[in-house]
Amino acid sequence: MSVFLTCARLLMGLAPKILGNEVKLREQLLNRDAPQAAPIPSALRSSCHIKERVYQEQRVVTLTPRTGKRDLHVLYLHGGAYVNPLLRAHWSIISAVIGATGATVTVPLYALAPENDYRVGTALIDTIYDSIVSARKGEQIVVMGDSAGGNAVLTLALRRRDNELSLPDHLILFAPWLDLSLKDAEMRELESRDIMLGVDGLRECGRMWAGDISPSAPSMSPLYADLRGMPPMSIFQGDRDIFVVDARKFAVKAQISGVTVDYHEYSGGFHVFMGLTFLPEAKAVFRQVKAVTKYLGQAS
Repeated sequence: MSVFLTCARLLMGLAPKILGNEVKLREQLLNRDAPQAAPIPSALRSSCHIKERVYQEQRVVTLTPRTGKRDLHVLYLHGGAYVNPLLRAHWSIISAVIGATGATVTVPLYALAPENDYRVGTALIDTIYDSIVSARKGEQIVVMGDSAGGNAVLTLALRRRDNELSLPDHLILFAPWLDLSLKDAEMRELESRDIMLGVDGLRECGRMWAGDISPSAPSMSPLYADLRGMPPMSIFQGDRDIFVVDARKFAVKAQISGVTVDYHEYSGGFHVFMGLTFLPEAKAVFRQVKAVTKYLGQAS
């Protein structure tokens, strides 16, 4: 077993696979208390100026490094299958991004399913992106996200392109969820190798988020969208993640559509492995993130 999987299984306490049973998952979600985001770690509070606001009854956190700040603003959209709140691992990713880039990072804690469908959360994401654009003074803007957050990154960019609005300077996607309906049968074949994700549970989450729209509609599943005119993007993906099936197809489709794509695949990488920021492979990801944002700064 790879170091990747050993670390992941230890940190997960050898827990049962999440998102594996759609019936149990739905029952659990419909009977839960209001989900709460993990608290901001003390290390981030020490190293950053933190501003917290409420928009549309949803909390938004902006972190600005106290030292080494650059003219770069990252909008970070967290994963969790659109049903789970921001976790401590997401704060670890955000901390690593700030350390690698010197960026100010804004994190919308968007409304989740099944309590809400896509409409409330995407309205917040659109509002916050507009506020970043309105306030920027020479800053480069990167939109970044993991898993469902990667889906939200792409659908934000697609909405802005379709409405002829300004686009982010770069998109950075960590193990993005590209098809909410998980149509490709190869995912089922890879399911036993994925220690975290299950096809049936994810399909249920996708249905809850999509509401009255088909989960496979291009507005929900960027794998099926017209990608022409999209911003440059970088994709970081592990090969022991069922999402690798669509990530490979999406990278090729984007390149054929004329989009600049850097695709990085990691052998043995489980879903959003970069959340374990101490792993050598995760550190390699953040070195690539640093290189991408350094280039953006030089291009401005």
